[in-house]
Amino acid sequence: MSYAQDFAHPDPIVREVIDVWLPRFLGGGISIGDLTTTLRRVESWTDWGREWMVTGEIHESRAAEAAAAGRTKTAAEAWETAARCHHLAYFLSVREPAVHDAGLDRMLACYANALPDMVPAVEKVTIDGPDDLKMVGLLSVLRPGAPIVIVLPGLDSTKETRHSARGGWMSRGFSVLSLDGPGQGEASRWSAARPDYERAISATIDWLETRSDIDSSRIGLFGSSLGGYYAPRAAALEPRIKAVVGNCGPFNWAECWDVLPVVTREAFAHYAQATDLDDARVLAESFSLEGVMTHLDRPLLVVHGDEDPLIPWHQGRRIVDEAGGPAEFVLVAGGNHGISNLRYRMVPLVHD
Repeated sequence: MSYAQDFAHPDPIVREVIDVWLPRFLGGGISIGDLTTTLRRVESWTDWGREWMVTGEIHESRAAEAAAAGRTKTAAEAWETAARCHHLAYFLSVREPAVHDAGLDRMLACYANALPDMVPAVEKVTIDGPDDLKMVGLLSVLRPGAPIVIVLPGLDSTKETRHSARGGWMSRGFSVLSLDGPGQGEASRWSAARPDYERAISATIDWLETRSDIDSSRIGLFGSSLGGYYAPRAAALEPRIKAVVGNCGPFNWAECWDVLPVVTREAFAHYAQATDLDDARVLAESFSLEGVMTHLDRPLLVVHGDEDPLIPWHQGRRIVDEAGGPAEFVLVAGGNHGISNLRYRMVPLVHD
């Protein structure tokens, strides 16, 4: 079977997922071999989560074998690969809660196994906020006194997937904190996605101010996808953020609802703890930057792909147009959602 046949999957949901997220999968460390061999076992969307867990277990076996032989670096790399596969198993697989929860559990366990041998080094941290707002983060400190960037996932990404890009930030002089906020990744076990993400960021900065190895007077913020809504909103309402970048985020989440893939709508319903898709559509209306962006008087950069199939690029344009301070909008020709298909056009620009 050819790769072309693998990607032309007979199940329409699987085909849509591949069409939307293929560049993200490949750019995020999933090999094309694992992708195609897993797809060949997937007969319908119902099989997706289970089969990606099977692939993850193959890498778990590799990791355990390497660890037993004392090859710790190889083991850590294999544990990270296993974690990526389990993330694919769970991130949109919300129709079967048992599969979803098992995939999340395995992703966290595999990443924890890799954690002690990661380079650059990573510390897992817990951040408590008001009203039982508890978050989990991955922190890499470049050196005491360095500025720090807080990296936010979107609806279906996690601190683990986002922290894999820490090297690009650190090479430019930043420490990095990747965060699972309300309804995201590990924190989705006890919290729901919420529009007022600035409360999570304020609690995070309060925590950063207790660290002697962080310069909490120089904090930047970066978010992708739904995180591209969270980051500008939080920066507008939290003055301790000095600069912010949003990647392919919505100005108004509800305005994007009708063009979203069905799995994304289902995922939002799950992570927002909606009763059904109709309730989720109503909740999406509160994820809006209407009347918020005028409060942002610090530098803002928004990047967007002009072929984003999830969040139309004019949503990003509006975030910049309504900002109250210096703001720049960069539209990447041919860019998909997250601009993961043209990373060289987006990643250096954002890091710089």
